[in-house]
Amino acid sequence: MAYAAVITSTRKGNDYLIQIVETEAGAATETSFQVPIRGRILRQQASLISGSGATIDPILGNAANPTAAAVSLVVENATAAATIDNMSDPSVPYVSSTGTLYHRSVCNAGSDNAVTTLYYISGATATRGW
Repeated sequence: MAYAAVITSTRKGNDYLIQIVETEAGAATETSFQVPIRGRILRQQASLISGSGATIDPILGNAANPTAAAVSLVVENATAAATIDNMSDPSVPYVSSTGTLYHRSVCNAGSDNAVTTLYYISGATATRGW
């Protein structure tokens, strides 16, 4: 089988719940989803469901293959684990000229992993001033 990601976006007003269900995920597999061009990441939750990997270390960016060096990284997990729950206070602002954000689960081993990730996003206009 090949890598696949099923993305479900639920919107209530300016708030979004993005659910990503990946199969055959590996260290460099990537998917993307659409959101408002500006907003804030409220929470990132991820779970390694099955596969040969032991941990995940998810990242989210506003360009493909997001990295801090390229200034495209929006949210980076601190410590790899099988279950991730990151909540920032204050929330993490992002800007994407196309409204596309890029997600990688970054599994530590194998390319046969199943991962479920949730992003809670606010597209509210509280991002004025930058």
